[in-house]
Amino acid sequence: MEVIVLLLAVWVLVLLVRLARLRTLLRKSAEAIEDRKSLLLNEKGNWPKRYYLDRLAREINTLTDIRRHTERREESYLHQIETALENLIEAVLVVNDENQLIMANPAARRLLRIEGRTEGKRVESYLQSPQFLELMKRIRAGEYSGFQEIDLVRGKSSHTFEITGAPISSIDPQAPDMTLFVLHDITRLKVLEGIRKEFVANVSHELRTPVTIIKGYSDTLLEDQDTLSPEEMARFLAKIQKNVDRLHLLLEDLLVLSRLEWGTESVSKEPYSLPQIIRELQENIQPRLDAGGQRVLLDVDPMIDRLMIDPIKISRVFQNVCDNITRYAKGFTKIQIRAHFEDGRIRVSIEDDGCGIPSSDLSHIFERFYRVDKGRSRELGGTGLGLSIVKHIIQLHGGEVSAHSVEGEGTRIEFTLPDTSAEADARVSRKRRISQPADPNV
Repeated sequence: MEVIVLLLAVWVLVLLVRLARLRTLLRKSAEAIEDRKSLLLNEKGNWPKRYYLDRLAREINTLTDIRRHTERREESYLHQIETALENLIEAVLVVNDENQLIMANPAARRLLRIEGRTEGKRVESYLQSPQFLELMKRIRAGEYSGFQEIDLVRGKSSHTFEITGAPISSIDPQAPDMTLFVLHDITRLKVLEGIRKEFVANVSHELRTPVTIIKGYSDTLLEDQDTLSPEEMARFLAKIQKNVDRLHLLLEDLLVLSRLEWGTESVSKEPYSLPQIIRELQENIQPRLDAGGQRVLLDVDPMIDRLMIDPIKISRVFQNVCDNITRYAKGFTKIQIRAHFEDGRIRVSIEDDGCGIPSSDLSHIFERFYRVDKGRSRELGGTGLGLSIVKHIIQLHGGEVSAHSVEGEGTRIEFTLPDTSAEADARVSRKRRISQPADPNV
């Protein structure tokens, strides 16, 4: 009897030990699953295999590896999506069925001026647009797919956006449905489209007049050549030649302006004397002026000499401005050209004492085809592109251009040129020495 009790006690003890080892193994399995780590089965004997614990450990390790790999892949996908959203120039919004913002990428935050967290904030507080709210309803109802242009007012400026959206259905029936919106800012494209249309209209208008005149006179010469006198034929040919020259000048200016605006016109900078360009201009213009009452005056700082410029294009700047004066500045008696040195740059002004420009026109004179006196400009053969070319040439040199005028008193065109020549530092030092007062004790 004692032997049986002893054997039973030993058997119970073995069971308790195995139960404790089994509990330890199950605890390690649970920890391995929670920590996404492999389970190491170090149990001795055949009892784990007998109870299929070895197979359980292998399955746990396999599932842990799969879960770890899946989580890493999901993290990688999420990181890629976040990176893409952060770097998109388009604004991306995710809105729930209560119009609450769920997500807004950085572009959307900048557009809507969102600060802090977006959770719980309604989209209407950032987008006061009935058009957008109506679009949201139609997309949720499945009645619209594609793009829609919507104008949004942000502060003092208005922006045009091309908006598309799509519903995001959730797998979880308890989760709210969401809607994705992508807003693409096409304001600049709209502006460029307007400029293109205006340009085409202006070019068509400018070409139509000389072409019509050329066609009219050439048709008359062909049809009535037997009845026209030599004087009439000569007059018709002179008219044709004048308008051909006008067409040629217009096309040349259009080509130059097009290359300047698109950046295909290179600027070949070299050390060149700015005073020499100004003196050559004076020599070319003075013979065209009224010798008794019109003159060109120069006031050039003696320290200005060679600058890093494109001499041909800078000569064209002076020529275009002075051509405008001789054509349109009625009653002028002088053209005053000044060039003075400032720290790091040269300031040039070309001024006349003619009729001046109305204040309403002054801010537009550097625009293509803009004319203050449209009838007089076409009569005198102007293209309306001269000052626009001036602006682009100065900007290509890294300078700025401006216009100042008082109606009835004259006009002043000013521009700056960076002083990047080898002598620039020496000029700065010399200028400072001259401007410093002399020491009376020396």
